[in-house]
Amino acid sequence: MYCPTCEDPDPTGCEPEVCDGLDNDCDGVIDNGVTRIRYRDADGDGKGAGPGKEGCFQQGWVTNNSDCDDSNAALWQWTRFYRDVDADGFGAPGNWSDSCAQPSGYVRDSTDCNDNSFAIKPGALKHCGVGACSVSVQACVNGVESTCLPGLPSPEICDQIDNNCNGQTDDLPPITCGVGICQRTVPACVNHCELEHVQDGKPPVEVCTWGVNLCSPGNPRAEVCNGADDNCNGTIDDGVLLTFYRDADGDSFGAGAPIGSGCNVPAGASANSQDCNDTNAQIKPGSLKHCGVGACASSVQACVNGTEQQCRPGIPEAEFCDRVDNDCNGQVDDVPPKTCGVGICARSVPACAMACSMEEVEDGKPPIEVCEWGDNGVCIPGKPSPEVCDNGLDEDCNGWPDDSSSPSAWVDFYPDQDLDGYGATSGVTHACRPLMGTTRVSGDCDDSRADMKPGAAEVCDGVDNNCSGVTDESGVCDQSICQ
Repeated sequence: MYCPTCEDPDPTGCEPEVCDGLDNDCDGVIDNGVTRIRYRDADGDGKGAGPGKEGCFQQGWVTNNSDCDDSNAALWQWTRFYRDVDADGFGAPGNWSDSCAQPSGYVRDSTDCNDNSFAIKPGALKHCGVGACSVSVQACVNGVESTCLPGLPSPEICDQIDNNCNGQTDDLPPITCGVGICQRTVPACVNHCELEHVQDGKPPVEVCTWGVNLCSPGNPRAEVCNGADDNCNGTIDDGVLLTFYRDADGDSFGAGAPIGSGCNVPAGASANSQDCNDTNAQIKPGSLKHCGVGACASSVQACVNGTEQQCRPGIPEAEFCDRVDNDCNGQVDDVPPKTCGVGICARSVPACAMACSMEEVEDGKPPIEVCEWGDNGVCIPGKPSPEVCDNGLDEDCNGWPDDSSSPSAWVDFYPDQDLDGYGATSGVTHACRPLMGTTRVSGDCDDSRADMKPGAAEVCDGVDNNCSGVTDESGVCDQSICQ
């Protein structure tokens, strides 16, 4: 029984709700709580497929969707396939899909332990470490990815193995031996080869064994100053370095305390300290100091045992004719000349001269001229001549100039009171020697005025200034007025 309209129903007369499209229990809701999810079963094999649909059970519908092919009643069983992301042929066990056919990217095997790495799969090996530390393990064991742990390194030795596992075989540091120029460096490992007889009657063959190398230092030599340890004793330039001293005057000799050392002497320095005066390049060991001239000339060593020496000239003597500067004045045989005669007859000759004579120096041979230098100068006075007046000369060589006693030789002297060089015509004096206040030139028109004389400039003053006999000539007064 059911309630067709549910109006004033008799609750005792209503039936339980069933899935039939009716409100059987009269609660106002059709098929409430009794619908099912149904799946289409097109091939009638009791297995559904496709999307579910809620409703009441009907022919051709079932409550499962386990059919993998709803168009073929003979094929309904699902197969589980596993996702193979890295395409290595092995799927991940935790990622599957049930399907009738194998989907793309899926496989039947579920033993992959790392589906993100093609190299990590069952049967593959994982490698780690280098050299002696190299290790290989199965990549997957029972579905779990294995961890590869390299071996422990050991100190490197010469065995053609990478013992310390750094990727380099026998990478030991090179062996160094010796010091200075004897220092040598060789590889730590090398083949030791020698000829060995390995078969009777056969020539020996070279047999090589890899092992530790041997280092032999070079041969030492005598130490020289070159910035290197030539004798290989661990010290550079020992015993051969040059010590430098300041050479201020550039004469190759230094002085004072050392200023450095090295193989090459720098500019402004010397390798010795023997200079006794480092401010004068002329004063140095081996040089001479000179002083004095002529017979007084002297020379001494400039430096003796590092001390500058004083040069003292000799004592001068009186000069005499011997080709030597006896009085040490820088002039040889500068004896005062010999003089003779007076006036124009006076003569002078050198005191020193050659005296020559013909002498027989070898029997049977003609005589030869023999000359000797000495005080041989001979002075001969000149010949006198008649005295000439008013020239200041002693022509007759009597020791008195202008002293002629012959009136015919005398000359006229004119009085020159104004001392202008021109005398008055009147008052002339006839004599040989000039008189005080006279002149040999006449023509002065006014011997009381020095500005009136022959040759003076004419001016407009009413006076005959130039003694021409004309007063104020040539229009000098007109010019004065205009000015």
